[in-house]
Amino acid sequence: MLLLAGFLLIMLAGIYLGISTRRPIVYRSHLQDVAVTVDGEDLTLADMAYYVVYEEMNVEKDARIYDPKRPKKYWNTHANGVFVAPEARRIAMEMAIHDRILLRKAQEEGIVLSTEEKEQLERRRTDFWEDLFDEQKENLPVSYSRIDKTIGQLALVQKYQMKLAKENGRTYASYNWDGAFYEQLRKGHDVSIHKLVWNRVQVGDVSLKHEADFTPARKWGGG
Repeated sequence: MLLLAGFLLIMLAGIYLGISTRRPIVYRSHLQDVAVTVDGEDLTLADMAYYVVYEEMNVEKDARIYDPKRPKKYWNTHANGVFVAPEARRIAMEMAIHDRILLRKAQEEGIVLSTEEKEQLERRRTDFWEDLFDEQKENLPVSYSRIDKTIGQLALVQKYQMKLAKENGRTYASYNWDGAFYEQLRKGHDVSIHKLVWNRVQVGDVSLKHEADFTPARKWGGG
């Protein structure tokens, strides 16, 4: 009897652990959780915030065209062979990995911004904040300054990417996060995504607050 009770306790604990590790997390309550490690450097959810907010903005634009009254429906759809919300999460992660790899290379080579490039950076910052939905500004998971810091790092990434493309006789786009030559570059780096954290991030519900929608996922757009 005691053995049976012990077995049941272990089984229930396993079930609870399985459920808890799949349950979506409250993003701003887990900012120090590590989402990915790139060449030994940990990136936390706070470090990932810009990418999450940026990707939510991009997808939400399409969502509000798809259904202006209930954009959450779009996030639950299956489009072009992938589910929208998980794909947005994947893209946010891939952009972050790309930028961290190129940022460290830019810093190693001592790349800095010129006065003109700093002015362009400020315009990019202004454009970013103007493009965000008001709802997102009200629900940022981190401070404005934390987002601005990442945008500043992106300017170095872009400058290094242009240098890299020119030196190798390739297009700038070929070194984007989904570019063929960047993929070759990435193979030389150690990347470990912490799936127990990252897979519980609900991209689409971090800086956006949709009404609950229980419509089953369905295909759209030739998926």
